[in-house]
Amino acid sequence: MLGDPFMRKSLVLAAALAFSGSAFAADLPAKAPPMAAPVHPSWTGWYAGINGGGVWGTTEPDVHDIGPDSFFAGGNVLKVVLGGSQDFNNSGGTVGGQIGYLYQQGPAILGLEAGFNWMNLKGSTSNSALYPVTSPSGFTWNLEGKADFLFTFLGRVGIDMGAWYPYLTGGLAVTRLKYTATYIDTFYPSTSINSFNATKAGYAIGGGAEWRIAPHWLLRGEYLYMSFSPVEGTGQIACTPGVGLCFGAGFRTTFSFSEKFTENLGRVALSYQW
Repeated sequence: MLGDPFMRKSLVLAAALAFSGSAFAADLPAKAPPMAAPVHPSWTGWYAGINGGGVWGTTEPDVHDIGPDSFFAGGNVLKVVLGGSQDFNNSGGTVGGQIGYLYQQGPAILGLEAGFNWMNLKGSTSNSALYPVTSPSGFTWNLEGKADFLFTFLGRVGIDMGAWYPYLTGGLAVTRLKYTATYIDTFYPSTSINSFNATKAGYAIGGGAEWRIAPHWLLRGEYLYMSFSPVEGTGQIACTPGVGLCFGAGFRTTFSFSEKFTENLGRVALSYQW
């Protein structure tokens, strides 16, 4: 059989094809190993930085006549109380710093942060009306609310999404609130100024997103809703004896004042983590 010329040629051709196939396979590049998943740095660690933004909200005054009514005719009291209890808006800017700690366990990220901000929150309104009983004389309330600093102590909880993580936050907010209620009367005439200021605590809730822009640098945007305990006090509406129709020192009425501040805070923070 092998002496058959056709068979010899067939065997030689098969051997040549086998050899060339193995040589071609040897020239092919080896199959690359599977790519390893990227490893992101942990969010665990201390950080500190600066922040800035804006604040806006509402001042809600509530005034009550607690008498005795020697200054007002009885029929005028309700009009005066309503005029001094008109809500008004406030707004301002804020800048400050923060320090905190993040701890990562699996995909969960927990944090605590203390922040202190300067704040120029302020707002005012003016309400005028005629007295129902002693018209055409009347009155004007000039109301003003302010706050000049903000301290926050907040917890955070979020989820790791690689280079960034979204989070919810909440905790304690403290500020110093200032409120002034100026009453101008055209019947006597007279001006009475009642001012109150107090450091008040409240709560803050909100959320944001943190972005790792470099190995040690974090950038975030954050929103907070804050509500503070009211500023409270008592004051008097009175006239100056001997001026106009004011004939004696007994022409005065005591009022109670209570003012609630609810605020929105939007800010951007840059932190260095180590």
